[in-house]
Amino acid sequence: MNPFIEALLYYYDLTAVTVEQQGNIYRIETEHGAFALKQSSMDPVQAEECIHAIRKLSRLNYPSFVPIIPTKFGEYSLFVSGKSYYLMPWIETQDYQGRQSIEEIMADSIGTIHRMTVKSQSASKDVIDQSCERLLSRWEMHSLELSRFADEAEVKAYLSPFELSFLTHFKMFEQLADEATTYLEKWYKTTIDKGSYRSVLTHGRLSRHHLLHPTNGQPLLINFERASLDTPARDLATLCRHGFPHSLWDENEVLRWFARYEQHLPLVTAEKYLVSAYLLFPEPIYYTMMDYRKGGNELELTQKLEKRIYALRKVQRFVPKIVPQEEEEASNQS
Repeated sequence: MNPFIEALLYYYDLTAVTVEQQGNIYRIETEHGAFALKQSSMDPVQAEECIHAIRKLSRLNYPSFVPIIPTKFGEYSLFVSGKSYYLMPWIETQDYQGRQSIEEIMADSIGTIHRMTVKSQSASKDVIDQSCERLLSRWEMHSLELSRFADEAEVKAYLSPFELSFLTHFKMFEQLADEATTYLEKWYKTTIDKGSYRSVLTHGRLSRHHLLHPTNGQPLLINFERASLDTPARDLATLCRHGFPHSLWDENEVLRWFARYEQHLPLVTAEKYLVSAYLLFPEPIYYTMMDYRKGGNELELTQKLEKRIYALRKVQRFVPKIVPQEEEEASNQS
């Protein structure tokens, strides 16, 4: 038996019968049932936000998530050698066989959470300025790295397939960054003019990996390790970004995700501007380029780049449908 796992289980008054490691999760069979022990990179601040989110969902009687089990001393996370560990009940799962897309189910789940936790906040100009400047600063840094990579590739006598594809579409990346900045400016102006914005409890890492499909019962959200009070636009953009690679989606499919979400919490114009900005900025290209710099399989990285370019082209056509023209005009007149 693993002495380290045994030491952690002491805090839960549990004794392992068998331990099976699956990535960063340990499946632990005990006399009291099966449990999942998760190893995480959360720091104490993130762990506190995560536990705050879990407690809030419990207080609100939200049923569709996997709870975290406290230790016998009332702690929800254990920190050892720069890692954190937390315990959950083990959920037996099955492959999803439903007719709705997984993204539509997640849109429904997160829409419910956002509706239950939404609050109107006063839009202090200083706070909005800082938020906008932080995002623009990150975007500018990423745009600079994209430009640097393009400059380095252009002077080479022979281009790799990845570099050739990157350079072929580089002007598009610049255009997307400009469009994203334009929508961010619209969000800023609309929010300042209105004097308020909405915050919700966000999941922070919405993806198919974080939705379980129990053998018996409804889907359950897991991994609230990046949960925080934030704009609804962040969760929606993350849902879309992570959902795009899983299917040959079309505009109607993504509109169904938004419609399912808005059954619970209709988006206001400023939030539509912000989710458009998040979706348009070529951040997926930046991260693919950084992976390429680190080395790796040329074919796999080139295929990933091509898929992300294809998705961004579709995003460019889709975004105007998030903010219809009449809303643009009404916002400009207000």
